Amino acid sequence: MAAVTGLRRFMPPALIALGLAAAAGFTLSFPAIKGLGNKVRLPVFHGALTWVNLAAFTVLALVALAYLVTRRDGVYRWAEGFRWTAVPLWIVGSGLGLIAALQTWDFTGSKSSPMSVAAADPRLMAQAWIMLAGMALIALGFLVEERLWLAVGDVVFVAVAWTVLMKAVLGPGRALHPDSPVLNSDEPIIKLLFFGIVASLGVAAISTAWWIKVVREGAPGGVVDSANEPPTA
Repeated sequence: MAAVTGLRRFMPPALIALGLAAAAGFTLSFPAIKGLGNKVRLPVFHGALTWVNLAAFTVLALVALAYLVTRRDGVYRWAEGFRWTAVPLWIVGSGLGLIAALQTWDFTGSKSSPMSVAAADPRLMAQAWIMLAGMALIALGFLVEERLWLAVGDVVFVAVAWTVLMKAVLGPGRALHPDSPVLNSDEPIIKLLFFGIVASLGVAAISTAWWIKVVREGAPGGVVDSANEPPTA
């Protein structure tokens, strides 16, 4: 039993390190492209991170819904783990997205500062609003102890996040955000490296949620549930 417990505590951080190292390797292997050179690596990494983040948001909502139905402690711990993984990840991604925009977008001919122009882009604005909503969700966890309401908050947050994002992507308005250089590429290596980053970051994200779950179960008042393995999509 002690060996199993030790393995559960060792595996998540090991997988996080492995996933991050692999993501870094795939990113640094991404070839330079005409016009941007190696600067393309940051927006490509940010794009992969966004894919993983949106998947984590979706899993958060599904696990929170599962808790509302089952009321199992172990299921709630997964929701808690994904909440504390997905929201901070989005905050980091928002910063990277802004940096990528300032470094790679074409602001030629604009009378406003690059920061002002980037901040007016619908997708970056959506990113910022989702970040603020996520911070509110985290704050709710410090104000409310009732798991039921926290799980409801998770579901509402994810629904709002997807609504805001899809409105920005599909709605009218000036968008400087370029089309994906990966999905529009005919080079197999481009797609292979991109999805390598996605898979690696996915492993790191799931392992982070798993680690948080394990730590929370070991905290005073934590409950060890039989659902100890990470969920699969």
